[in-house]
Amino acid sequence: MYKISKSFLLFISLFFLMNIEISLSFFSIFHTASPSLISIAIFLCIKKLNIKPSNLILFLLGIINDVIFGGNLGTNSIQLLLIKIVTERLSFEDINKKNDQDWMYFTLIFITSFSIIFLINTIANASIPDLSPILFHIGVTLMLFPIINLSLDFMYFITNILKS
Repeated sequence: MYKISKSFLLFISLFFLMNIEISLSFFSIFHTASPSLISIAIFLCIKKLNIKPSNLILFLLGIINDVIFGGNLGTNSIQLLLIKIVTERLSFEDINKKNDQDWMYFTLIFITSFSIIFLINTIANASIPDLSPILFHIGVTLMLFPIINLSLDFMYFITNILKS
């Protein structure tokens, strides 16, 4: 029962984060492309919090995201699953034991998964989209990652001080 409730809470949290990501697109600065907060959350859940979301949760979130945004059905599911699989693979490697290289690993993982999804969308639509919103999406996501990562580290620091 604990595992089911933990998975349900993770699903609700990621769904809430996905809705925040969608609502950011209504601001004029993010009108062309909002940052991928769910990608950051999945990476940090696996790397920092030792929470591994199930493939079913990520698949359902990706399908829901595709239906809401009106994209090609299944592409966001593939991206979320790619981020999870590659992050889990890198987190068990000996080279990724340090936390000071998180931004580099997230950049590598995010750009790789996004490039695969970009190729799938390009082939499925048989046209190359405008690159300016795509580069804006990647840039804003990569700029938000250190801010979110540092705020999570700060919360850990404060809780450790309060515990001792």
